[in-house]
Amino acid sequence: MPRIFLALLLAVAAACSPTVAPTATAGTLPDDRIQLLHTDDVHGHLDADFVQSANTSSSFRAGGLAQLAGQVAAYRTRAPQRTLLIDAGDAWQGTFISNANKGEAVTKAMNLMRYDGLAVGNHDFDWGQDVLAERAKEASFPFLAANVIETKTGLSPTYLKPFEVRDLGITRVGIIGLTNPGSATIVKATAVAGLQFRPAADSLRPMIADVQKQADIVVVAAHIGTAEAVQLARDVPGIDVIVAAHDHLPIQTARVEGRTTIVDAGAYTQYLGRLEVIVDRTTHKMKDAVRGGELVAIAANANVKPDPEIAKLVEERRADGEKYTSRIVGRTTEPLSNVREETAFGNLITDAFVEYGSQQGWKTDIAFYNMAGVRASFPAGQLTYGQLYEALPFSNTVVNVDLNGAELAAIIDRAVCVSGRLHMAGVVVSFHFDGGTPNCVRSITVAGAPIVATRTYHVATIDYLLLGGDGHTGFAKGTNVIYGDVEVDVVAAFITAHSPVSPKVEGRLASS
Repeated sequence: MPRIFLALLLAVAAACSPTVAPTATAGTLPDDRIQLLHTDDVHGHLDADFVQSANTSSSFRAGGLAQLAGQVAAYRTRAPQRTLLIDAGDAWQGTFISNANKGEAVTKAMNLMRYDGLAVGNHDFDWGQDVLAERAKEASFPFLAANVIETKTGLSPTYLKPFEVRDLGITRVGIIGLTNPGSATIVKATAVAGLQFRPAADSLRPMIADVQKQADIVVVAAHIGTAEAVQLARDVPGIDVIVAAHDHLPIQTARVEGRTTIVDAGAYTQYLGRLEVIVDRTTHKMKDAVRGGELVAIAANANVKPDPEIAKLVEERRADGEKYTSRIVGRTTEPLSNVREETAFGNLITDAFVEYGSQQGWKTDIAFYNMAGVRASFPAGQLTYGQLYEALPFSNTVVNVDLNGAELAAIIDRAVCVSGRLHMAGVVVSFHFDGGTPNCVRSITVAGAPIVATRTYHVATIDYLLLGGDGHTGFAKGTNVIYGDVEVDVVAAFITAHSPVSPKVEGRLASS
């Protein structure tokens, strides 16, 4: 995320919030309430970001699990027995210091923070089911997913639970977890082999009654975006609160849909969500909620001390990672943006793939990279390996695959006209977008010549797309698959070789 934008976002949150971060001696929570503290899409952000203020030359530290833990502890003192802390998924994939030990450090930090449950997100499957099972074994809290089923057994995997019930004295809360139902198409096929990801509503309907027998209040932690959460609330009666995730869009004032309250804390530990639920003393059910100022910005704060154990853990991970992440790979004269359209950054990545393929003897004609895979933006200037890793954190492998022109045209048509947008090199596409319907491409040229349906083209892409990621099943029709190096290393080597780089938007995707 651009640092100026983050600063503005935090400033807006602070201005809109009606509360001030509490100290350890803050007043107690009214005795007819519970507090639901929530996070989502942490994406391995153990460490805080240094944020440049938008209006001054000063900077401050924002986010990070140590400061987040301090904020959680401060709120927990208000009512230790009536506090829940849950996460709605995508906990560890995304930074070098988290990825280096595959989320082990984040899991340890979450144990220290005493989470009550984690609804696994699609990226929590990225390193495969064995790693996910190992993280679940290490965790002191349950991993939740009611809609993930083993094809072979028809049951939940042993490392996942559909729901968990917590007794908070004045009420019992059932926490149901949901993984993103589209995970089969947005996670590497090898990582989720043998699993089914069922629709959210279909999984919840038969379960709600069982949970209500054991709990007074039903909370669904769901790794789905706010729009999908709204639809879920409409489709399934009986949900009191949905903790949404996935779209990285924080909700400052909790949304109400029917009788369901929907919250979302955004991403990257920028905020802690804090929902006060008012409990009916007679029925023990949810009576109402305090929905305004639902988010608390996580930033350096004299009133809230970072958790010392987690701070030590982060420092150890940072020190271990800096020998790799501090390396300067080069310099860019242009800003590098991760918006989902043709960008200078996307062109740089795919140009790097073409050059790499040629160096490997693949005779690369064309390169593709999924736009959703570029996770960070940077201003013009010096680039470190750590920054580049933040943008390309998934450790995908660059591959060669040979495809004929007809197969390529089908892939491009889907990417441009329907879904699964791709950055491209070696090709220019003219199209007229028609509301997401196929066949909107008007022309495709490769190296300045019209694409030939029967000709074989040598394509460099990543194994994620080769295996059907983002719904791109067309790559698997190719032949002569050859595996190369990890994407971030390929791009880093390209930048070093050509520094300073000056990528531009060139009209490779031309709308008419």
